[in-house]
Amino acid sequence: MAQKKRTRQSRRRQQVRRQLLIVLVLIVAVVCAAVSCHIQETRHKAEAKAAVKTEQQKSSKGKKENAKVKVETPKQRLKRVEITAKQKGYPDSVVGLLGKNKETVDFVEDYEAKKDVPAADNIGESYVEGQIPQLLQWDERWGYASYGTSIVAVSGCGPTCMAMVAAGLNKDPSITPAKVAAYGTENHYVDEDNNTYWAFMREAGGNWNLSSYEGVLTEAQVSAELAAGHPIICSVGPGDFTQNGHFIVLTGYENGVVKVNDPFSKKNSEASWIFKDIADQIKAMWVYSLKQ
Repeated sequence: MAQKKRTRQSRRRQQVRRQLLIVLVLIVAVVCAAVSCHIQETRHKAEAKAAVKTEQQKSSKGKKENAKVKVETPKQRLKRVEITAKQKGYPDSVVGLLGKNKETVDFVEDYEAKKDVPAADNIGESYVEGQIPQLLQWDERWGYASYGTSIVAVSGCGPTCMAMVAAGLNKDPSITPAKVAAYGTENHYVDEDNNTYWAFMREAGGNWNLSSYEGVLTEAQVSAELAAGHPIICSVGPGDFTQNGHFIVLTGYENGVVKVNDPFSKKNSEASWIFKDIADQIKAMWVYSLKQ
């Protein structure tokens, strides 16, 4: 009996040890699984954090690289457009606009894309009833239009001045520089160098119901004519407005200061001009009014 009892006790101890071993194995397995999950979770978090950091670094690097890219200055753009225009074989007269007035940079840059686009049929928002409109010969709406063997932007200061006067006095926004230039070309008012003959200023206004007289006016006469609503086209020589010859329009006068519409320059048109300072540059004047 004693032997059997010892055998049973021995078996129970072995069974307990097996159960403890199984429990221990299970505990170890659970711990290992937990540790593995923790390690995996930690690795995923680290990888996610690293990915975010990498993206931030890329973004930061991109921003730094963008910051390193200098914004093109007006001077740099002017040079770029000039180089591109020469490479593409634009006419010298078109490229030359940049040297005369940096305001023409858009016109020159768009030359290839817009040179064959038909000119606008009216002066649009430039027209305000009761005013002589300020028009620019290199306006892309009509600057590419032909004038003589040139284009309005390059040689059309005369027709542009006449368009300002005729559109303003007739209250007719359909009178554009391109249309006036076409009239000048068809009627031979432009010479072989694409300069506008003074005869155009004397005679062409009649086509738009304008009367005019020519003369070099005193300041008092200029003041009186402008006060009466009679704009004055002036031919000017070298000085503030040109190196050679040019046409401008006087549209207003007050206390010695005249309002100038310069068809080639926004800057000049927005400035105030003391008449005495520019009087010596004026070579001829034409005063316009509607025919009665």
